[in-house]
Parts: sequence; C-alpha cells; structure tokens
Amino acid sequence: MWKKGTICVVADAAEVTVKIVPDYPGSSSFVIHCESGDDDLGGHIVVQGSLYSFKFSPNAWGMTLFHCAVEREGKGLSFEMYNENRDLISRCEKICLWKVRPDGVAGFAEHWDNPDLYFPWTR
Repeated sequence: MWKKGTICVVADAAEVTVKIVPDYPGSSSFVIHCESGDDDLGGHIVVQGSLYSFKFSPNAWGMTLFHCAVEREGKGLSFEMYNENRDLISRCEKICLWKVRPDGVAGFAEHWDNPDLYFPWTR
C-alpha cells in the first residue's frame, strides 16, 4: 500500500548496443566520433571487415542522446545515432545497427532488413 510521501524509483531500461559497420566496396576506412551529454567516446577508425560498437543503459528520464560525426574519403556528416524518444520503443530496444554506405549512413530498426533512417553526406 502506498503512503503519502512514498518515493517511487523508476529503473533504467535494459542495456542497448549500438553498432556501425562499413557497407561499401573497397578497403577504405571511416572515422567516427560519438558523444552524449555525459560521455565523449572519442574518435575511432573503423576498417573494412570490422565494426565500432558501444553499450549503454538509457536513462530513466527518456533523455538519452548520442550524437556522432562520421568521415569517409573526404565526405562527412553528423547525426543522432541514438535518440531515446525515437529509438527505445519502436526501433532499438536492445540493438541499433548502422551502416556506412557510399552515399551516407543508413539506420536499421532492430527487426528490419531494410533501413528506416538515412543520413546523406553533407560535406
């Protein structure tokens, strides 16, 4: 039974894994730098045949946001790799997959074979 003054604590959501892989011909690499309001994950070089990934638990306030910049062969873009309002319920409950392609970056919902988000190179 709840009494006046009782504090209710909402537990954080389950851990989410975000992965980004090269999906283009050739052997070139790409550079990615991701950060949230709390964490700067630094820059990473991702070579063909490998991937970059990180894990986190979305916060209880529904405000988790990871912003990333990607550069490949003189092209670049910045985008929201994970936005809790967009992704937690309908896209990426446990896994978010992104692919760097010749024309930009494509995002895949957890149970889809085709991309549902796309960010073209902007520079």
